[in-house]
Amino acid sequence: MMSRRASSVGAWLELLRVANAPTLASNAIAGAAVGLHALPPGSAVPAGSLALAGSGLLFIYLAGMVLNDAFDARTDSTERPGRPIPSGRVTVARAVTVGLVMLGVGGAMAGSASGPTWPILLCALVLLYDLMHGFLPGAFLLMAGCRACVPVVAALAVCRAPGGESLGWVAGGLAAYVACVSLAARDEVRGFGTSARLGARLVPLAALFPLGMWAFGSSSASGWSLWLGLTASGLASVAALLALRASRRGAARFAVPAAVGAWIGTIPLLDASACFLLDRPGLGACCVGLWAFARVLRPVFAAS
Repeated sequence: MMSRRASSVGAWLELLRVANAPTLASNAIAGAAVGLHALPPGSAVPAGSLALAGSGLLFIYLAGMVLNDAFDARTDSTERPGRPIPSGRVTVARAVTVGLVMLGVGGAMAGSASGPTWPILLCALVLLYDLMHGFLPGAFLLMAGCRACVPVVAALAVCRAPGGESLGWVAGGLAAYVACVSLAARDEVRGFGTSARLGARLVPLAALFPLGMWAFGSSSASGWSLWLGLTASGLASVAALLALRASRRGAARFAVPAAVGAWIGTIPLLDASACFLLDRPGLGACCVGLWAFARVLRPVFAAS
Protein backbone atom coordinates (compact mmCIF):
# COMPACT_ATOMS: atom_id res chain seq x y z
CA MET A 1 0.00 0.00 0.00
CA MET A 2 2.76 2.43 0.95
CA SER A 3 4.72 1.73 -2.23
CA ARG A 4 1.61 2.32 -4.34
CA ARG A 5 0.96 5.62 -2.56
CA ALA A 6 4.58 6.69 -3.01
CA SER A 7 4.37 5.79 -6.69
CA SER A 8 1.23 7.94 -7.04
CA VAL A 9 2.92 10.92 -5.35
CA GLY A 10 5.96 10.50 -7.57
CA ALA A 11 3.77 10.41 -10.67
CA TRP A 12 2.09 13.68 -9.73
CA LEU A 13 5.42 15.35 -8.93
CA GLU A 14 6.65 14.26 -12.36
CA LEU A 15 3.44 15.48 -13.98
CA LEU A 16 3.76 18.86 -12.26
CA ARG A 17 7.38 19.19 -13.44
CA VAL A 18 8.39 20.47 -10.02
CA ALA A 19 11.98 20.99 -11.21
CA ASN A 20 10.72 24.07 -13.06
CA ALA A 21 8.80 25.57 -10.12
CA PRO A 22 11.83 27.55 -8.84
CA THR A 23 11.97 29.37 -12.18
CA LEU A 24 8.38 30.54 -11.74
CA ALA A 25 9.20 31.77 -8.23
CA SER A 26 12.18 33.74 -9.51
CA ASN A 27 10.00 35.34 -12.22
CA ALA A 28 7.64 36.55 -9.49
CA ILE A 29 10.56 37.84 -7.42
CA ALA A 30 11.87 39.83 -10.38
CA GLY A 31 8.40 41.33 -10.82
CA ALA A 32 8.30 42.19 -7.14
CA ALA A 33 11.64 43.96 -7.53
CA VAL A 34 10.09 46.14 -10.24
CA GLY A 35 7.14 46.95 -7.99
CA LEU A 36 9.37 47.78 -5.03
CA HIS A 37 11.51 49.97 -7.27
CA ALA A 38 8.39 52.02 -8.10
CA LEU A 39 7.10 52.38 -4.51
CA PRO A 40 7.60 55.82 -2.92
CA PRO A 41 10.33 55.86 -0.24
CA GLY A 42 9.02 54.77 3.14
CA SER A 43 5.99 52.95 1.75
CA ALA A 44 4.95 49.73 3.43
CA VAL A 45 5.62 46.58 1.43
CA PRO A 46 2.31 44.73 0.78
CA ALA A 47 3.72 41.35 1.76
CA GLY A 48 0.28 39.75 2.00
CA SER A 49 -0.71 40.71 -1.54
CA LEU A 50 2.65 39.59 -2.88
CA ALA A 51 2.38 36.21 -1.15
CA LEU A 52 -1.15 35.74 -2.46
CA ALA A 53 -0.12 36.67 -6.01
CA GLY A 54 2.93 34.39 -5.85
CA SER A 55 0.85 31.44 -4.63
CA GLY A 56 -1.74 32.04 -7.32
CA LEU A 57 0.93 32.24 -10.02
CA LEU A 58 2.43 28.96 -8.83
CA PHE A 59 -1.01 27.29 -9.02
CA ILE A 60 -1.50 28.61 -12.56
CA TYR A 61 1.92 27.41 -13.65
CA LEU A 62 1.50 23.92 -12.19
CA ALA A 63 -1.98 23.73 -13.72
CA GLY A 64 -0.43 24.47 -17.10
CA MET A 65 2.02 21.60 -16.63
CA VAL A 66 -0.75 19.13 -15.78
CA LEU A 67 -3.01 20.22 -18.64
CA ASN A 68 -0.10 20.12 -21.07
CA ASP A 69 0.44 16.43 -20.38
CA ALA A 70 -3.29 15.73 -20.40
CA PHE A 71 -3.76 17.24 -23.85
CA ASP A 72 -0.53 15.63 -25.13
CA ALA A 73 -1.42 12.14 -23.91
CA ARG A 74 -1.78 10.67 -27.41
CA THR A 75 1.53 12.11 -28.64
CA ASP A 76 3.34 11.14 -25.43
CA SER A 77 2.14 7.54 -25.79
CA THR A 78 4.50 7.31 -28.77
CA GLU A 79 7.29 9.77 -27.91
CA ARG A 80 7.36 9.57 -24.10
CA PRO A 81 5.57 6.36 -23.03
CA GLY A 82 7.09 6.57 -19.57
CA ARG A 83 5.29 9.83 -18.68
CA PRO A 84 2.65 9.50 -15.91
CA ILE A 85 -0.42 9.54 -18.19
CA PRO A 86 0.72 7.20 -21.02
CA SER A 87 2.13 4.78 -18.44
CA GLY A 88 -1.26 4.61 -16.70
CA ARG A 89 -0.16 6.08 -13.39
CA VAL A 90 -2.49 9.10 -13.78
CA THR A 91 -5.70 9.15 -15.86
CA VAL A 92 -6.45 11.86 -18.40
CA ALA A 93 -9.76 12.68 -16.71
CA ARG A 94 -8.13 13.19 -13.33
CA ALA A 95 -5.35 15.31 -14.81
CA VAL A 96 -7.82 17.56 -16.65
CA THR A 97 -9.98 17.96 -13.53
CA VAL A 98 -7.05 18.77 -11.27
CA GLY A 99 -5.50 21.10 -13.84
CA LEU A 100 -8.67 23.13 -14.41
CA VAL A 101 -9.38 23.44 -10.68
CA MET A 102 -5.83 24.62 -10.02
CA LEU A 103 -6.07 27.09 -12.90
CA GLY A 104 -9.30 28.57 -11.53
CA VAL A 105 -8.03 28.77 -7.96
CA GLY A 106 -4.71 30.27 -9.02
CA GLY A 107 -6.39 32.84 -11.25
CA ALA A 108 -8.71 33.91 -8.44
CA MET A 109 -5.84 34.26 -5.97
CA ALA A 110 -3.64 36.25 -8.35
CA GLY A 111 -6.58 38.38 -9.47
CA SER A 112 -7.53 39.35 -5.94
CA ALA A 113 -3.95 40.48 -5.27
CA SER A 114 -3.12 42.35 -8.47
CA GLY A 115 -6.39 43.02 -10.28
CA PRO A 116 -8.14 40.64 -12.68
CA THR A 117 -6.83 41.74 -16.08
CA TRP A 118 -3.38 40.16 -16.21
CA PRO A 119 -4.24 36.93 -14.33
CA ILE A 120 -7.18 36.37 -16.71
CA LEU A 121 -4.88 36.95 -19.67
CA LEU A 122 -2.33 34.56 -18.19
CA CYS A 123 -4.93 31.80 -17.66
CA ALA A 124 -6.20 32.27 -21.22
CA LEU A 125 -2.69 32.03 -22.66
CA VAL A 126 -1.99 28.88 -20.63
CA LEU A 127 -5.12 27.19 -21.98
CA LEU A 128 -4.44 28.32 -25.54
CA TYR A 129 -0.89 27.04 -25.43
CA ASP A 130 -1.82 23.67 -23.94
CA LEU A 131 -4.60 23.18 -26.48
CA MET A 132 -2.81 24.43 -29.60
CA HIS A 133 0.95 24.02 -29.26
CA GLY A 134 0.91 20.66 -31.00
CA PHE A 135 -0.22 22.08 -34.33
CA LEU A 136 0.17 25.88 -34.15
CA PRO A 137 3.57 26.97 -35.57
CA GLY A 138 3.64 30.17 -33.53
CA ALA A 139 2.73 28.52 -30.23
CA PHE A 140 6.16 29.34 -28.82
CA LEU A 141 4.98 32.96 -28.68
CA LEU A 142 2.08 31.91 -26.45
CA MET A 143 4.54 30.30 -24.06
CA ALA A 144 6.62 33.48 -24.08
CA GLY A 145 3.48 35.47 -23.30
CA CYS A 146 2.66 33.20 -20.37
CA ARG A 147 6.04 33.81 -18.78
CA ALA A 148 5.96 37.53 -19.46
CA CYS A 149 2.69 37.84 -17.53
CA VAL A 150 4.24 36.46 -14.34
CA PRO A 151 6.47 39.43 -13.39
CA VAL A 152 3.70 41.82 -14.44
CA VAL A 153 1.22 40.21 -12.02
CA ALA A 154 3.81 40.21 -9.21
CA ALA A 155 4.74 43.84 -9.85
CA LEU A 156 1.08 44.91 -9.75
CA ALA A 157 0.62 43.08 -6.45
CA VAL A 158 3.31 45.33 -4.96
CA CYS A 159 2.52 48.62 -6.72
CA ARG A 160 -0.46 49.35 -8.96
CA ALA A 161 1.68 51.75 -11.02
CA PRO A 162 5.03 49.95 -11.52
CA GLY A 163 7.69 51.55 -13.68
CA GLY A 164 6.79 50.80 -17.27
CA GLU A 165 10.34 50.88 -18.61
CA SER A 166 11.82 48.60 -15.96
CA LEU A 167 8.87 46.22 -16.21
CA GLY A 168 9.24 46.19 -19.98
CA TRP A 169 12.86 45.09 -19.72
CA VAL A 170 12.09 42.39 -17.15
CA ALA A 171 8.95 40.98 -18.80
CA GLY A 172 10.19 41.57 -22.35
CA GLY A 173 13.57 40.01 -21.68
CA LEU A 174 11.93 36.98 -20.11
CA ALA A 175 9.57 36.68 -23.09
CA ALA A 176 12.46 36.85 -25.56
CA TYR A 177 14.44 34.18 -23.71
CA VAL A 178 11.48 31.83 -23.30
CA ALA A 179 10.45 32.32 -26.94
CA CYS A 180 13.91 31.17 -28.05
CA VAL A 181 13.88 28.18 -25.68
CA SER A 182 10.35 27.17 -26.72
CA LEU A 183 11.24 27.45 -30.39
CA ALA A 184 14.32 25.30 -29.80
CA ALA A 185 12.24 22.73 -27.91
CA ARG A 186 9.89 21.97 -30.82
CA ASP A 187 10.12 18.22 -31.53
CA GLU A 188 12.93 18.01 -29.01
CA VAL A 189 12.91 14.21 -28.93
CA ARG A 190 13.88 14.23 -32.62
CA GLY A 191 16.59 16.90 -32.36
CA PHE A 192 16.84 20.41 -33.76
CA GLY A 193 15.02 21.22 -36.99
CA THR A 194 15.81 24.36 -38.99
CA SER A 195 13.70 26.82 -36.97
CA ALA A 196 14.52 25.06 -33.69
CA ARG A 197 18.24 25.36 -34.47
CA LEU A 198 17.81 29.11 -34.92
CA GLY A 199 16.04 29.38 -31.56
CA ALA A 200 18.78 27.36 -29.88
CA ARG A 201 21.49 29.63 -31.25
CA LEU A 202 19.65 32.72 -30.01
CA VAL A 203 19.21 31.47 -26.43
CA PRO A 204 22.67 32.62 -25.20
CA LEU A 205 22.07 36.06 -26.72
CA ALA A 206 18.60 36.33 -25.19
CA ALA A 207 20.12 35.62 -21.78
CA LEU A 208 21.86 39.00 -22.02
CA PHE A 209 18.57 40.87 -22.36
CA PRO A 210 18.48 42.13 -18.71
CA LEU A 211 21.59 44.17 -19.49
CA GLY A 212 19.34 46.47 -21.49
CA MET A 213 18.25 48.05 -18.21
CA TRP A 214 21.86 49.05 -17.57
CA ALA A 215 22.71 49.98 -21.15
CA PHE A 216 19.66 52.23 -21.60
CA GLY A 217 19.65 53.85 -18.18
CA SER A 218 16.78 52.02 -16.46
CA SER A 219 19.05 50.58 -13.80
CA SER A 220 19.60 52.43 -10.52
CA ALA A 221 22.26 50.01 -9.31
CA SER A 222 25.86 50.90 -8.57
CA GLY A 223 28.83 49.26 -6.92
CA TRP A 224 28.36 45.61 -6.01
CA SER A 225 24.74 45.47 -7.13
CA LEU A 226 25.70 46.61 -10.60
CA TRP A 227 28.58 44.16 -10.92
CA LEU A 228 26.48 41.30 -9.58
CA GLY A 229 23.78 42.13 -12.12
CA LEU A 230 26.23 42.12 -15.01
CA THR A 231 27.84 38.92 -13.73
CA ALA A 232 24.52 37.06 -13.33
CA SER A 233 23.49 37.85 -16.88
CA GLY A 234 26.91 36.85 -18.18
CA LEU A 235 26.75 33.54 -16.29
CA ALA A 236 23.29 32.87 -17.71
CA SER A 237 24.61 33.40 -21.23
CA VAL A 238 27.62 31.15 -20.64
CA ALA A 239 25.41 28.42 -19.13
CA ALA A 240 23.09 28.62 -22.13
CA LEU A 241 26.04 28.39 -24.52
CA LEU A 242 27.48 25.36 -22.72
CA ALA A 243 24.10 23.62 -22.88
CA LEU A 244 23.92 24.37 -26.61
CA ARG A 245 27.37 22.89 -27.20
CA ALA A 246 26.52 19.78 -25.15
CA SER A 247 23.32 19.25 -27.16
CA ARG A 248 25.36 18.86 -30.34
CA ARG A 249 27.48 16.01 -28.99
CA GLY A 250 24.98 13.42 -27.78
CA ALA A 251 22.07 11.54 -29.33
CA ALA A 252 19.20 13.95 -30.05
CA ARG A 253 16.72 11.90 -28.03
CA PHE A 254 18.68 12.62 -24.85
CA ALA A 255 20.95 15.61 -25.52
CA VAL A 256 18.36 18.07 -26.80
CA PRO A 257 15.84 17.58 -23.94
CA ALA A 258 18.75 17.92 -21.50
CA ALA A 259 19.72 21.21 -23.11
CA VAL A 260 16.14 22.46 -22.95
CA GLY A 261 15.98 21.54 -19.27
CA ALA A 262 19.26 23.37 -18.64
CA TRP A 263 17.98 26.48 -20.46
CA ILE A 264 14.79 26.50 -18.40
CA GLY A 265 16.83 26.05 -15.23
CA THR A 266 18.93 29.09 -16.15
CA ILE A 267 15.92 31.46 -15.98
CA PRO A 268 16.51 32.38 -12.29
CA LEU A 269 19.90 33.84 -13.25
CA LEU A 270 18.15 36.25 -15.63
CA ASP A 271 15.80 37.21 -12.81
CA ALA A 272 18.72 37.59 -10.42
CA SER A 273 20.40 39.95 -12.89
CA ALA A 274 17.22 42.05 -13.08
CA CYS A 275 16.93 42.23 -9.29
CA PHE A 276 20.57 43.27 -8.85
CA LEU A 277 20.24 45.91 -11.57
CA LEU A 278 17.15 47.26 -9.79
CA ASP A 279 19.32 47.58 -6.66
CA ARG A 280 17.55 44.77 -4.80
CA PRO A 281 20.51 42.54 -3.88
CA GLY A 282 18.51 40.52 -1.34
CA LEU A 283 15.98 39.51 -3.97
CA GLY A 284 18.79 38.83 -6.41
CA ALA A 285 20.39 36.48 -3.90
CA CYS A 286 17.05 34.67 -3.54
CA CYS A 287 16.95 34.14 -7.30
CA VAL A 288 20.48 32.74 -7.26
CA GLY A 289 19.38 30.33 -4.53
CA LEU A 290 16.41 29.26 -6.67
CA TRP A 291 18.78 28.66 -9.58
CA ALA A 292 20.84 26.33 -7.37
CA PHE A 293 17.67 24.61 -6.13
CA ALA A 294 16.48 24.02 -9.71
CA ARG A 295 19.83 22.39 -10.49
CA VAL A 296 19.33 19.99 -7.58
CA LEU A 297 15.80 19.07 -8.69
CA ARG A 298 16.52 18.66 -12.40
CA PRO A 299 18.32 15.26 -12.21
CA VAL A 300 15.40 13.87 -10.19
CA PHE A 301 12.42 15.31 -12.09
CA ALA A 302 12.45 15.94 -15.83
CA ALA A 303 12.23 19.64 -16.69
CA SER A 304 10.79 19.22 -20.18
